[in-house]
Amino acid sequence: MSNVIVHRRALRYLQRLPRPEQKRVQTALMRLSEDPDTHPGLVHMAGEWTGYRRIRIGNLRVIFWYDEQEDIIYVDHIGPRGDIYK
Repeated sequence: MSNVIVHRRALRYLQRLPRPEQKRVQTALMRLSEDPDTHPGLVHMAGEWTGYRRIRIGNLRVIFWYDEQEDIIYVDHIGPRGDIYK
């Protein structure tokens, strides 16, 4: 099981979400920590986001970077689909 480190801005956004959505994101992060390479819906990003990965949770996106050597998942951004890539 990988460690998950959530950036301060992502954590702040997560705490502002309604409780049911918080639970959905937390559940997705737990599943991600169990096996970060084969999570359903995992997309390797390109362009300026090269090296990052994302998962979709309804209308939300979680953008993270996985350090395979240290087995740590760094969650950098959590946000709605339209705003997350700006």
